[in-house]
Amino acid sequence: MFTLFLRGAVLYIAMILVTRGLGKRQLGEFQPFELAMTILLADVISAPMESVSTPLLNGLLPVAAMFIVHSILSLASLKWDRVRAFVSGKPSVVISRGVVDREMLDRLCLSLSDLLEGLRGAGFLDPTKVGTAIVEANGGISAFADSRFRAPSTSEMHIGTAYEGMPLMLILDGRIQADSLARAGRDENWLKRLLQSRGLAPRGVYLAALDTQGQMTLQLRRGGICKFQACGPEEVDW
Repeated sequence: MFTLFLRGAVLYIAMILVTRGLGKRQLGEFQPFELAMTILLADVISAPMESVSTPLLNGLLPVAAMFIVHSILSLASLKWDRVRAFVSGKPSVVISRGVVDREMLDRLCLSLSDLLEGLRGAGFLDPTKVGTAIVEANGGISAFADSRFRAPSTSEMHIGTAYEGMPLMLILDGRIQADSLARAGRDENWLKRLLQSRGLAPRGVYLAALDTQGQMTLQLRRGGICKFQACGPEEVDW
């Protein structure tokens, strides 16, 4: 019984390490060769996990082989466009200038209903307002509004805007995030002084975010939101 438990733990850890080694894209939408890799991994790992009589190496060696082949294909795809087109396919334009390309849909084995479903997923209820739509290599549909129907941008309206970047999470569930503080060019003492001036301690804060305008937003454990200016926008350098 313990042997079976140990084998399962070893194979599970091996699966995690291989998945991590394949890159973060494996956790999102798959390319065709990545989907094949994932299915084969699950099948190869399951055999030695179910049967103690099957040598552990019978599961680990094929996994190592697939990892090596996958890495070679990934590197080749990055270097040569033809290899990428062969293993992943190419994006296909299915709507151009507001007109649906029926021949391309037939070539991709997509029905008009499939296209409409993808457009709704992209945020378009009315397909007549789509100017361009593309079926990506991973099967997802990217859609862009016709310029006549999209909202005008701030540059077109000649409105000046400030820099908007990713806010830094300084506290998560009461725990100070040292890496985020370092990116902000601050230390724990600075954060604790800010909180103390408002009668708070880090453990009483569920979430603390510092945006690129220097505004701090606190979500308190006891409930409620607190916002204040923690630093000037000119001090933001991330």
